[in-house]
Amino acid sequence: MTRFLANRCPRNGAVVLTMMSLLACLGEGQPWGVLEASMVASFDPPAGRLNDQGQLKTSANYAVDLDAAEVTFDAFTVVLAAAGAASFDPSNPPPGYSLCHNGHCHADSGELVDYEVIALEMVGGSGGARVAVALDSEPVTLAANQVAVGQVPCEPSPCQIPKGELAGLELTVANLSVRGTVYDGLAGDSPRLPVEGRSFNVTVPITKALNAQPQLEGSIGPGQPVGLHLDISFQLPPALFDDIDFETSFPQDDAAWQAVLSEALEDHGALTAQLERK
Repeated sequence: MTRFLANRCPRNGAVVLTMMSLLACLGEGQPWGVLEASMVASFDPPAGRLNDQGQLKTSANYAVDLDAAEVTFDAFTVVLAAAGAASFDPSNPPPGYSLCHNGHCHADSGELVDYEVIALEMVGGSGGARVAVALDSEPVTLAANQVAVGQVPCEPSPCQIPKGELAGLELTVANLSVRGTVYDGLAGDSPRLPVEGRSFNVTVPITKALNAQPQLEGSIGPGQPVGLHLDISFQLPPALFDDIDFETSFPQDDAAWQAVLSEALEDHGALTAQLERK
């Protein structure tokens, strides 16, 4: 597989995602197709996830007063498989795989295997490509309103992708920063946390790429519409803190926070992509 990463260029000062084009060559100087993309990010828990004080409720009945949440993005990657590989159906995986969710399946060997790897196996393991487009390295402060995410233009422009079957979209998060205080959301004579709560202020790298759900589908190649438009949306999940028992396993260091936050992003999903053909 090949991977192209856009080079960095000076920012224009605005937090915007400039439209970009990803092209694949039909012949000398001729494109297979043109893909325009935009991306937004947000953190907008539903009303049922908030208590009367506006604090985020967790599944274990803790209340998180989140003062700030920032994400620094690295890149998004358009994944293509060889022609014919997109016939892979996560709801009906081939022999040797089961329990397909969030971009990967459980192999009989016990390992987790990405969808696009399985798709390539189904057509002999040849072809395919991964095309990465770098995103602005400035932290994005998340809020209920959607914030546009800056994109770094390819150099040379435009980016190029070969023909093939669209097999997925991945997002790489460089860092996640959260700051706030957690309180016991249960009333009683034996509180699980001090009355003043327990504060946290961490910035950790996220080690696993996020996969868009549902997967991208379609072909790049002869007989297909030339124009494509991709809308990418990242949402910090309301379930971000659900897997933490703040009484017995409050993360004590950055490594512990990194583990629980990376797993929360992977398990609870935070990335969608809508593709239009024209």
